[in-house]
Amino acid sequence: MDSLFQTEQLLLLALESELAEQLPPAVVERGWDYYIKDRVQHIKLMDGDTLIGAVRGSDMYSVMLDVSDFSYSTCTCPNTEHCKHMAAVYFAACDKSGTRSPEDARRRLMGLAAAPEKQASTGRTDLPAEDYRRITAQMEDQYGEAWKQCRYSLHPLQSVLQGLKGIARDWNKSIQRYEWMLAILFTLKQAEKAFSLVDPFSKYYQQMSFTRMAEPWIEQFESLAAEQQQWREWTPRQFDWFETVVDFARKQGSDTDNELFRWDFLYLSLTSGRLDDDNWRADERLRLEEQASEAAPEDGTKRGSHFVAVALAALDMFEGRDEEAVARLASAPIEPIEPLVQMYAQTRLAERNWDSFDIWMTFFFDRRSKGANSRALVPFLFLCREADLAQPGNPKWSNWMMALLPFSYSSLADHWMEQGRYEEWADLQLLMGMSPDELDAKDLREAAKSAPQSLLPIFHQAIDDAIQGRNRQGYKQAVKLMKKLEKLYKSLKQNQQWARYVDSLNDKYHRLRALQEEMAKGNIRP
Repeated sequence: MDSLFQTEQLLLLALESELAEQLPPAVVERGWDYYIKDRVQHIKLMDGDTLIGAVRGSDMYSVMLDVSDFSYSTCTCPNTEHCKHMAAVYFAACDKSGTRSPEDARRRLMGLAAAPEKQASTGRTDLPAEDYRRITAQMEDQYGEAWKQCRYSLHPLQSVLQGLKGIARDWNKSIQRYEWMLAILFTLKQAEKAFSLVDPFSKYYQQMSFTRMAEPWIEQFESLAAEQQQWREWTPRQFDWFETVVDFARKQGSDTDNELFRWDFLYLSLTSGRLDDDNWRADERLRLEEQASEAAPEDGTKRGSHFVAVALAALDMFEGRDEEAVARLASAPIEPIEPLVQMYAQTRLAERNWDSFDIWMTFFFDRRSKGANSRALVPFLFLCREADLAQPGNPKWSNWMMALLPFSYSSLADHWMEQGRYEEWADLQLLMGMSPDELDAKDLREAAKSAPQSLLPIFHQAIDDAIQGRNRQGYKQAVKLMKKLEKLYKSLKQNQQWARYVDSLNDKYHRLRALQEEMAKGNIRP
C-alpha cells in the first residue's frame, strides 16, 4: 500500500509538471469545468507510469497520459494539441487518489497563488485576494462564446451558469456568494449578446422566452444580494469581491446595447445594503459622475442611457435630497423609471415625510397625466389612496385622483366606498353619468342602507336619461328605476316628496302616451 501511495504521488507530480508546461491556462480551466461536471467517466493507473481515462464531451474520448515520455500522450478528440480532456483526467486522478487536492492542482496549473488554509469553521476556501480581479477575464476566456449557441433558447447557458458557480463550490460561503452573483451577471450578459442577433420580426417572442428563462437566475441574484452580511462585518476580501461585482453591474448598466434585462435594478439591489457607508457612497458618486462626463450622448429611449442618472438618484434619495433625485430622472421616460419613483414615494409615505412625498407625487402626476390610461395610472392612484388614508385632512390626494378622471374612476369609487364617504361616491357616479343598473349591486345596497339620500340624484338622472331615449324600451327601464326610487323615498319617510316627483314627471311628459301607459302598468302614482 505504501508503495502504491508513493507511485501515485510521483506519477501525479510528474504529470502536473508536464501539464503546466504544455497547457495554457484557458485549456486548464476548460478541463476543470469538465472535471467538476463529472464528465470523466473512468480513470486507471497502468504499469506505474501511464494514466488512462475516458471523458464524455460531444463524443466519448479516450485519454492516455504517458509519464515516462509525455510527448506520447494522446486523446481521441479532434484537437491535435494537448487538450482539456487531459487536464480533466488529471484532476479526476488527483481526486481519486486522495493524495493531492484537485483545487490546489488547478491553482498551480493556472499559475495562481496557493490557496489559503481552510477555515476550521466552514472547511472551505476561496481565491486569494489578489486573484479576484482575474475572475471576470477567466469567465470570458472560458465561456465568452457560449451565447452563440443560444439561437432560439437560453438553455445552453444553464450549464454555463452551473459551471461558473462550480468554480466556487469549495469557497468560503461569504465569498462564494459574490462569485455566484458575478456568474449570474456574466450569464445574463451572454443572453444579451444572443438577443442582439434576433431578427426584428422575432424579437417580441424571443424577448418573452429569454426573460422567462432568466427569471430564476435574476431571482437568485436578488436573493444573494439581500443576504449579504452587514458591510461593517466584511473582511478585506469581501470588500474586494463586492467591488468586482459592482464594477461588472455598473458597466452593463451603462451599456446601451443591452435590451433584455433591467441592469439598473440589478445594480441597485446589489448596492442598496451599502448606501449607509458614507465613504463608499462618496466614492461611488465620483465614479458615476466621471462615467457620466465621459459618456457620449445616447438615444434617450435606450435602457442604458439613463443608468447613471438612476444610480445617482438612488444616492440622492438616500441622503434626503429628493429634489436633486427627481431632477436627475426628469429626462428619462416614465415607463422604465416608474417602479423607482413609486418605491421612493412609498418610502417617504411610510416615513410620513409629506414634503418629500409631495415632491415625488408631483413628479409622478406630471409625467403620468400625459397620455394617461387606466392601467398605467394604477401605481399612482394606489399611492394617492394610501396618502389619503394617512392624511385625510389634505384634499390634494383626492383632487389628483379627480383630475385624472375618467381613468381614475374605478379606483376613486372604490376608495370612497371603502371609506364610507357615500356622498362623495354618489357625486362621482352622478358626474360620470352612471345608472344604478351599472353600479355594483353590493355598493348600491351599502349606500342605500347607510346614506339613501345620496342615491336620489343618481336615480333622478338615470330616469330622465331613459325617458330621453323616446322608445318603449327606455320607458320600461324608466319605470323599473321609478319602482326602486319609490322604495328609497319611503325608506326616508319622504312620501310627499315622492308624490311631488311623480306629479312633476306627469306634467313634464304628459304627451308621451307610451310612457304614461308604462307608468300605469307599473302602478306609478303619487
